[in-house]
Amino acid sequence: MLRERLVTAGLLVPIFLWVIYQGGWIYNVVVFVLLTIAVWEFFEIAAKVSLSPSRVIGLLSMWAFAAVTGVTTDNWFLPCVFAVLMITTIWHIIDYEKGATHSLQNWALSLIVPVYIGLLGGHFLSLRALPSGQWLTLTVLPVVWISDTGAYMVGRRYGKHALARRTSPHKTWEGLAGGIAFGAVFGGSLVLLWQWIGVLSSDVLEWYQGVVIGIIVSLAGLVGDLGISLFKRQAKIKDTGRIFPGHGGVLDRIDSWLLAGASSYYYVLLIALF
Repeated sequence: MLRERLVTAGLLVPIFLWVIYQGGWIYNVVVFVLLTIAVWEFFEIAAKVSLSPSRVIGLLSMWAFAAVTGVTTDNWFLPCVFAVLMITTIWHIIDYEKGATHSLQNWALSLIVPVYIGLLGGHFLSLRALPSGQWLTLTVLPVVWISDTGAYMVGRRYGKHALARRTSPHKTWEGLAGGIAFGAVFGGSLVLLWQWIGVLSSDVLEWYQGVVIGIIVSLAGLVGDLGISLFKRQAKIKDTGRIFPGHGGVLDRIDSWLLAGASSYYYVLLIALF
């Protein structure tokens, strides 16, 4: 299992780093593809507990929320929310009239899944679009990965005190501490590295702000991870998919990225760049 995880990571990490470095339409397409697969996997989880949210509305809504969050410059957010609420409600009223059961839960999922994945995922596009966004993204996402790895390694070796026994039995307080430590050290080190190379100005980000990003990423990423684990436990499944050997599905991989990326974006935008 560990060997599979390492091999998969060894193949995928350089690809993702290249995509982030390139930016532009390549980066945007990869983000949208990952978010699309994640939404589909979420709806597959829902099907396992006999729920049937609208996949078409969910996917279209996710694309819309991701676009208004990370691509468009005009204020289309509120009109987008209104349109999604109206269309989703009409759809599930009709579906209920046709005899559907669990319409309330289906309606809620048709709304919350695209909001959660599309709205949060769109922040990856927003982060990349910031001044020096190329290097900010090449700080945030690698720190997410290193924090996850640190939490896994420390938790596996030293973990004794369960963090959320029902939701994620293998997560421990020791693992969380390890993730925070790895994230903080790596975040500060990456900022120093980019400054030493000359691609990131200290006016944009200081090393200690990289440390703060590492801590934010570790905590927000944990919440995101536990959130998706909650749904997986309800559906009695281990992974959301099998697209990444040793890692599971796309949603298994980006669950911690979503909240971590959005949190880091707002920290950089409102504090570091203020």
